[in-house]
Amino acid sequence: MALFNGVRYVLSSSIRAEWREELSDLLELQGATSAPPHTHLIALTGSHTQCEHHGYLHVVSEMWVQRSVVLGRRQLEQYYSPDPTMIFSGVVACATDLSPRDLEVLSAGITSLGGQWRTALTRDVTHLFALHAESDKVLALFQNSSTVVLMLTGRIFTALSLQYQTAMHFASRTHMAVLTPHWFDDSIQAGCRVPEIPYLWPNSEVMAQVMMGHNDIDVAEGAQSYPVGIMNEYLAL
Repeated sequence: MALFNGVRYVLSSSIRAEWREELSDLLELQGATSAPPHTHLIALTGSHTQCEHHGYLHVVSEMWVQRSVVLGRRQLEQYYSPDPTMIFSGVVACATDLSPRDLEVLSAGITSLGGQWRTALTRDVTHLFALHAESDKVLALFQNSSTVVLMLTGRIFTALSLQYQTAMHFASRTHMAVLTPHWFDDSIQAGCRVPEIPYLWPNSEVMAQVMMGHNDIDVAEGAQSYPVGIMNEYLAL
């Protein structure tokens, strides 16, 4: 059965024109149709809420399409809301070497604001929190380049397969961010998802400032509630 069999979609005007054809091609290649009656409204993060549509449509971000294709299974719509209050929508998070209390706070915050939490580093993780680059899970990623490739694509693919080509097509948008927990704190404080770049291992600018006893980086400057795919166009892992 096709991945999006039964999906009748409509694209929101909030989605940039250059992405509309790409999304339509992906959806229809996997069995979806744009013919009414519509079942899904696909929108840019921060542009729609479910209550605007009285529950008759699944309102999802474009990342729902991309992640479903990359992971090879349709993702649950509830975790890909474009609601501006769900700042961690599309985030699948995991942590390493954090205290039980920190894990409790992170997991509760991520899940209550639209994201998902994993207790282990699974293939669908988009954000891995670590306090230092020597954490076991971080070392395993950076010491094994093939592991990084597999984690970035989100699935172990056979060479030249359709799934592999699809994953590579979206590779720049599906990087897993390995970052400090300060990103979570600052996003909560800002009320939106702040850019990941200053928090990324192995060269975290934020952690370097923390170790020096001060923080001169305005991490919230230009912060927007980006969907994971758009944010990760700026990553340089």
